[in-house]
Amino acid sequence: MMRKLAVIMIAVAVAMAFAFSLAVAADAPGKIMIEKGKDKKSGVSFDHAKHAGTIDCFKCHHSAKAKEEIKDCFSCHGSDAAAPSVKDAFHKTCQACHKAEGKGPTKCKECHAG
Repeated sequence: MMRKLAVIMIAVAVAMAFAFSLAVAADAPGKIMIEKGKDKKSGVSFDHAKHAGTIDCFKCHHSAKAKEEIKDCFSCHGSDAAAPSVKDAFHKTCQACHKAEGKGPTKCKECHAG
């Protein structure tokens, strides 16, 4: 009986976590074009919706403590002198994650297609 209850509780917890991630992903913007902070290379088309459904929001939106506090990247990067530049922030965060996960672009022309 205890084992059956434990299995049910785990199943409910997993279902709730999945439902929460879908709700968060539903609020996320779709594809966005990152033009701010570019130098000689083209801007980057970023599929935010694809990432929002699989990655914890706070991994990228690191200064927020709650979903309601999430701001776009450019409210700090590129506008606050204390924050890393847009280029440095995206390169460090995106490339490090893609390398660690073993998937996603890591070379210049894989993101800067134009």
